[in-house]
Amino acid sequence: MSALALPDLSALPSTAPLFWKAALSARRKPGATPEIPRNAVTLKNFMLSGDHIAAYNVVCSLPEGSLAITYPQVVAAPLHIHVMTQPNFPLPLVGLVHLRNVITQHARLSAGTPYDVRVQIGESRSTGLGIEVDLLTDYLADGVVQWSAVTTTLHRIKAKSRGPKPPLAAPAAVAAHYLPFSAPADTGRRYAAVAQDYNPIHLYPITAKFLGFDRAIAHGMWSVARSLGLLLPQYEQLLGGAPARLSIQFKQPLFLPGRVTLKYLKAGEGMDFDLLAREGGKTHLSGRLEGLI
Repeated sequence: MSALALPDLSALPSTAPLFWKAALSARRKPGATPEIPRNAVTLKNFMLSGDHIAAYNVVCSLPEGSLAITYPQVVAAPLHIHVMTQPNFPLPLVGLVHLRNVITQHARLSAGTPYDVRVQIGESRSTGLGIEVDLLTDYLADGVVQWSAVTTTLHRIKAKSRGPKPPLAAPAAVAAHYLPFSAPADTGRRYAAVAQDYNPIHLYPITAKFLGFDRAIAHGMWSVARSLGLLLPQYEQLLGGAPARLSIQFKQPLFLPGRVTLKYLKAGEGMDFDLLAREGGKTHLSGRLEGLI
């Protein structure tokens, strides 16, 4: 199965047809060791919208006038679906799990500046849980990468036995800080209206039940951006600069409505953080915010 260099685009693909294609991909039967093609596409001369950035900041409680390091990832999501809904891509998109992100901000992006947005399917690997696939995203200005991300997704494969989980090491005693916040029941719907991610698991309890969840769950990237809204003032105060790299590991879904606590601490030239359930002690995500070395 060969890679497919898709024609350049002059506008983002419409999300409604993409979600329909994604739903139809549920019929794919990839087997245990599918070959993952390195499909690629470039969106030419794309400009970020100041109005859309403002709407994103409101729904994620980010500082007014900011352009969060997570925002370009959200904008590029239709391109991710575009490369994975091609006929040569063997995995069903329904049920794909967002595992982690590493986002690098080489330079500050701005509204009104033309960027070429390049998305490509990267490395894939088999793990004890299934097949991981990396999605590579770059924003380029005059041929120079300004912002880049590696997004890792998982296609689960049922295993006969994975063996017992290793015991968790006891956490080290550290002087951490804690910031509580809540995620209202309509969080998924409000975020979907901005991000155009209308996955049913995020909208209503009844739509989430169709995909195996008792209640709607928050978008993972909303949880990250909402955490950033609290972290950025602390980061500026402690380290005196805007973040240049953000690493995120998603762990447990955040059910809506939900109450959480953001735990963070300074570590080296960055900040480590965890988003914790207020009750029960589950970790929804862990991450690190740091400057480039």
